[in-house]
Amino acid sequence: MLNDRSLLDLVGAIYDCSMEPARWPETLERIATSVGGVSASLSIHDPLRREARFSAIAHETSEAEHADYNENYVPICPVLTSGWYCEIDEVVSAIAYVGAEEWVNSRYYQGFYKPRGWHDALGLHLAKSASRYSILSVVGPLAKGAFGAGEQQALSLLGPHLRRAASIADLLDARSLQHDMLSATLDLLTVGIVLTDAQGRIAYFNRSADSLLQDRSGLCRAGDFLSARDPAVGDALRAAIATASGGGVLAMPRSGIALPIPRAKGQDLAAWVLPLDAGLRSELAAPFAASVAVFVKELGDTSPFPGELFVKRYAITPAECRVLMLLAQGMSPAEIADVLGLSLPTVKTHLARLFDKTGAHGQAALMRLAVSALAPGRMEPHARPQIKSPGS
Repeated sequence: MLNDRSLLDLVGAIYDCSMEPARWPETLERIATSVGGVSASLSIHDPLRREARFSAIAHETSEAEHADYNENYVPICPVLTSGWYCEIDEVVSAIAYVGAEEWVNSRYYQGFYKPRGWHDALGLHLAKSASRYSILSVVGPLAKGAFGAGEQQALSLLGPHLRRAASIADLLDARSLQHDMLSATLDLLTVGIVLTDAQGRIAYFNRSADSLLQDRSGLCRAGDFLSARDPAVGDALRAAIATASGGGVLAMPRSGIALPIPRAKGQDLAAWVLPLDAGLRSELAAPFAASVAVFVKELGDTSPFPGELFVKRYAITPAECRVLMLLAQGMSPAEIADVLGLSLPTVKTHLARLFDKTGAHGQAALMRLAVSALAPGRMEPHARPQIKSPGS
């Protein structure tokens, strides 16, 4: 489990990855080991298109393996829609999310996890867009059993740092950066970043931050210094920068120093102030003589998933959603029971509750609703994936 020293080292390694993406496999392996896992990955999931794209992974995999996973296992993954139910920085285990019995009896577990000696998985939700969500996943060995609350809490400490590393990588365009690699994964292209010294003197700002500074309705420049339209907010911002400059990662709150920035017009802003430590200070901050990064974002600018709106509108539970997602692929109740490792009566109970919640009269009406709400336009209900049997 992570202690103060190992957490500091691991956070430093995460920021180093923003400069050298080739370090991600080693860093992901360290993240996995820190919570008792055997492998980890960063990926984006699109539940409606039933696709997963890996940006970084601890162990080597071929394009053929990725294609096989997307074709045969992603469409039946019991945790595929977790982004519709979980908040940013929330960590869930597959067993806790799905239920132990249903998880181990599912076709997904029997065909993909069990042959690899894997048992449970932790997922740290990092970002959402209108159609996708990004997630750090850690898989655990069969001998370990289920992940516990302590391991979930330890992994959640890394969420803010992973997002900030992605933002810095995209916005500073370091020579060693593979452009669009991790930044596209985490959907943080609109985050503003201002680098300052200990007194708040601006050393660098990206295009998004420049737009906010030019607007002057919230943040502004006071000569060469970062400030705010509201004098009290400006004082608080300078105090946060001074605190961040004098401390390290462990001295900071988990999400950095967070400050609300009221605006005279438009959506209010939120700022997070974080020290530039470890590899960032020597490799990134040195050219700018900066010691603090200020991340700025409009409040409430995260668009919800269409699927997330749908499940919230009808109060559909994760278990009912798993049934509905497979129904949208044209599966019969018997096929759904086989894929999810459930009894047929249990599937029919979920269907009955879906009828009641959505007002659909019969399976055909529910099927039409599911296809219209949960299937992308390019995938017709009969275009079903070819699901392999366990061990094939």
